[in-house]
Order: sequence, then structure tokens, then C-alpha cells
Amino acid sequence: LEQMDMILGLLVTLASFIVLLSFIVFFHELGHFQVARWCGVKVDVFSIGFGPVLLKRTDRHGTEWRVSALPLGGFVKFFGDAGPASAPSEEVNEERSVENAADSPGMTQFPKGSEKEQLEHRLTAEEKSVCFHFKPLWQRAAIVAAGPMANFVLAIAIFFILLMSLGETVREARIVAVEADSPAAEAGFESGDKVLSVDGKRVRDWTDLTQAVKLGTGEELAFEVERNNSVIVLLATPERRQMLDRYGNTVSAGFLGVSSTSDFQNVRYGPIEAMGKAIARVGDMIGLTVKFLGRIILGKEDFSQLGGPVKIAKYAGQSSMSGFDENIPEEVSLGRRLMISLVDFVQMAAMISISVGFLNLLPVPVLDGGHLVFYAYEAIAGKPLSEAVQAVSFRIGIVILLFLMVFVTWNDISQEFLSKLTG
Repeated sequence: LEQMDMILGLLVTLASFIVLLSFIVFFHELGHFQVARWCGVKVDVFSIGFGPVLLKRTDRHGTEWRVSALPLGGFVKFFGDAGPASAPSEEVNEERSVENAADSPGMTQFPKGSEKEQLEHRLTAEEKSVCFHFKPLWQRAAIVAAGPMANFVLAIAIFFILLMSLGETVREARIVAVEADSPAAEAGFESGDKVLSVDGKRVRDWTDLTQAVKLGTGEELAFEVERNNSVIVLLATPERRQMLDRYGNTVSAGFLGVSSTSDFQNVRYGPIEAMGKAIARVGDMIGLTVKFLGRIILGKEDFSQLGGPVKIAKYAGQSSMSGFDENIPEEVSLGRRLMISLVDFVQMAAMISISVGFLNLLPVPVLDGGHLVFYAYEAIAGKPLSEAVQAVSFRIGIVILLFLMVFVTWNDISQEFLSKLTG
């Protein structure tokens, strides 16, 4: 029975990961695709996944839509390109061997600026009019930026729908208990204190407070507190501790030593307020990501906290099964359990979508952000970077990306292995 549960759990995790990743990749590529269409660029292929093609159909615009066997990404292939890295096609550049390039994994489908020179004398005027390489700089930049922006729009849409339909659970940032010998006790926090801000940033609810504390390990934070109708400032330094997240996973984060009331209020919003809160939530998550990466660079956070595909798969599986957690009362109906799982899963999709959008905007060659840096240079200098500089940049970018992928994957696997040994 235990082995059957393990197999079932593994299958649920794998299925959840594939659905989650395909869903997010689809919207990322859809952003590139739709803006390309608006700019008059012909799209040859829109693929979810890489490798052998499982399903395909061609629409009235001549775009082949694919679902491929390896659901670890996707790409759009523009006219004149051999594959997702936008090398010139075989018809355009006979000197290059590019067979099956369209099915090889790639992180981007945008070309180096120098590709335009190789296509200049090989395309007709009509072909140039629908080729990405010959579009104005602002259109190329818009097409590149559209993928990450689509990820952010997807997250906003998910939060908007949830806030409109289900609302959100809000707990006041008021302290009801202070743990002895904790950073909070040393700083002078008392039961009944209401936290108004942390380091000058407004605290709207308990979630804002906990997020500020989790990313404040080893830093002295200024807490503006309301006590007995007056406002005071308390200085506290959160300490790093191992704790459990909502799914029972061990995480390392800042600890203050305060607890809140169990009372909460469920608030639903109208369309305008829900949209504002959805946009603010995405903005907050991007800000927290920037702060987290900054702390890693400065050595204030452990590299082990970086997650990769294994961790994403794990959380996807846990979120999709959250409605069947043992802590949920037995009398809860099947329909209610399924709804809990669905809400958790789409919220996880929103958070992963934000991460994917942010990652793609990093100024690393081969990522969307790297191309935008190249386009910024082209806009300022009036010409693209030289082919030699771009070639070296892309090689460096690929090395960085491969190293990061190997590192986070090894990090995930080693943590899972160690957790089972220690568990």
C-alpha cells in the first residue's frame, strides 16, 4: 500500500509538473507570437515542448502548431530561421548545416543583429516585409519583451480572477504573543502591538510582515509599531531558522518570534480594486525576487535556497494535492477538496509564471533580457553589436545558463536525498 501511494504521488507530481510548465510556456510563447503577428512577422512554427512531434496542425496563416514529446520549454520559429535560435534557414544560408535544428532545445528564438546581413541579398522584398530581422528596432524589442510580459499578465489575470471570485484571507498585523528569548523579545515587542511598517515600507497585513522578516535575516530592521494609541520604533534583527512551509517542506528563513491571531477576514473585491491588488501583488513578488537575488549575491542568503525543475515539480504536485492533506477535516466534501487543490495549483502557476518572466528578463545573452540589452545598444549606437562580440556573448550566456541549470537541479536532488536520509 505504501509503495502504491508513492507511485501515485510520483505520477501526480509528474502530471502536475507537465501541465504547469506547458501552461506557463504556452503563455510565454504566445506573448512573442501575438506581438509578432501584430507587427506583421510570419511565424512558421509554434511549439510546446521539444523533440519528436506528437500533435500538429497548420492554421490559415501557415503557422504549424505543435505539441512535442519533451515538455521542458517551447519556442516560436519565425520565417527565415532554421530553429529556435533563429539561425538563417537552409534556403537562405546554404553554407550552414541546420537539419532538424527546429527540434533542438533553445532558450530563445531571437537572432543576432548580424543575421540581417546574411539575409539581405537572399530574400525578396515581399519576404523581407514579413521577416523578423528586417522589422524596425522598436518592433523587434516589443516582440522580445512580449514573452516575459505575457508571464506577468498571466499572473495578474490569475490573481484578478481569484480576488474577484474567492477574495483573499486577511489577518491584521497585530501581535498576540512574543516568544521568550527571541529577537522580538529582545527588541521589546509586546502582545497587542500592531506593526505599521518595516524599514519604512508599509505593512498592510500579516503576510507583508512575515515576508519582510523572512528576507531580513541578519539585518537590523526598524519596525514602526502602534502601541496604546501611540507610535514607537523597535529595532530587531531576525535570525535564520529552519521552519516548515504550508506543505510541510523544511525551509530556511528569517525568524522574529511573534505570532498573530488566528482570526481572519475573507475580503472580496470589485473589478477595479481586484485589478489594482493583482497588479500590486505581482509587483511585490518581483520586488521580493530582486531582493532575494541581491541577498544571495551579497552572501546573505544560502545558495541552497535556489530551486530548479525538481523543486518546481515537487511544489506543483503538493499544490495539486493540497485539498487532500491529512490536516483537512474528514467531513470536507470531495468537491471542496478539489476546489482547494485547484486554487492552490493556479496560485502556484501564477508564482512560477512570475519567476519565469523575471528569469527571462535577466541581462544574460540567449535570454530575452540579453537581447533587449543588445537592442538598447543598437538604439544608442545606431548600429548592432559586431558579430564577433555577439558570438562571444552568446557562448558565455549559454555557459552561464547551463551552469545554473545543472547547479539548481543538483541542488534540488541533493536536498531531496538528504531530507530523506535525515527524515
